[in-house]
Amino acid sequence: MTAIQLFWLILGSAWAVIELAIAFKTRIKITHTSHFEFRSERLIWIVVVFALFTALWVKQKHLAMMPIEMFYRQFIAILLFLFGLALRCYAVFSLGKFFSTSVKTNDKHILIEYGPYRLIRHPAYTGLFFSFFGAGFAMGDVLALLTLISPIAYVLTQRIRIEELWLNDHFGNIYDDYSQRTKKLLPWVY
Repeated sequence: MTAIQLFWLILGSAWAVIELAIAFKTRIKITHTSHFEFRSERLIWIVVVFALFTALWVKQKHLAMMPIEMFYRQFIAILLFLFGLALRCYAVFSLGKFFSTSVKTNDKHILIEYGPYRLIRHPAYTGLFFSFFGAGFAMGDVLALLTLISPIAYVLTQRIRIEELWLNDHFGNIYDDYSQRTKKLLPWVY
């Protein structure tokens, strides 16, 4: 194992431990089967693990290597990964007690419109995507990158759809107005 591979193993493992700790700390007990669709965090984990191992396998085939020198590729990849992680943490801390890995609201729930939520509605997912893009970019193979981010982008898009329905149902016109002023994932773009 090379030094950069060890670095990514440590970085990825530390991130996974943090995500698991957040998931266990904020998960809720679902008592009604009608709410099962809002427990999509398990599906996200399954897709992430599957996509990661598949991308690592594809990377070993060297089918579509990126024409970027390894030092620069790793530097950019680490910056993307850390930016994504920082954005995700900023989003989670901005939500505070309202953050949960399960889609839920309560009677005291307020719509957070500060921090990263001033510009985008789902900055925690934007952060995840940037981190995974960075990890895929570090692999140095275009097909490995696509193998990693495509299923993750799909499952996050589905999760966002569920959250938007839930939040729109809970907040009504307030959420409609907020949606008009903000983008889903990228400021001024999407």
